[in-house]
Amino acid sequence: MAVWNYLHQIEYRRELSKSQRVHEYTETVEDQGWCFSQKSEQKQAWLAIYTRACAEDFLARRGAKGGTFVVTVYQQRPDRRVLVIAIRMKWAPRR
Repeated sequence: MAVWNYLHQIEYRRELSKSQRVHEYTETVEDQGWCFSQKSEQKQAWLAIYTRACAEDFLARRGAKGGTFVVTVYQQRPDRRVLVIAIRMKWAPRR
């Protein structure tokens, strides 16, 4: 019997300058979106789009202040964390 692991950790770091970031949030989710099979030439684009959509949803729910964030996604495996993707994004909360 196959055991599926869709547990991911998403870390949000606010960028204060090019060399300084502050870890503001960590979110743990059970989400298979990062595991969807993609053609190799489309995989990075899909991961970036999906990560941004998830980050925008989370930051909106948290009422996060605007700014630039580095959002890093890890798949949580039983023995280690595996980097999935890291993106840099500007966040502007809607008013």
